[in-house]
Amino acid sequence: MNTRSGMALWMAAALLGGCGTSSGVTQLNDDTYMLTASSPWQGNDGVAIKGLQQADAYCRNLGRRMRVVGSERSEGLPVVLPPKALLSFKCDKPA
Repeated sequence: MNTRSGMALWMAAALLGGCGTSSGVTQLNDDTYMLTASSPWQGNDGVAIKGLQQADAYCRNLGRRMRVVGSERSEGLPVVLPPKALLSFKCDKPA
């Protein structure tokens, strides 16, 4: 691979990797879950919304409804640390 194409590949990976991340859903007990979302390209509110959407999708895949039981957000530091949202939720059976 030449230097130019190697640099282009590295830049593409850096840009795609910076779009946002999630820790994935971790099960805390029988019906309580947790996830952490972050993104250098979204503000604190955008990261929180992304986390809520991921939690909702997770519960919908189980045929259940998501209910938030706790959350924490950090503003982060520009360029150094992206904002993060920690979300605890339950997947309730539909009524």
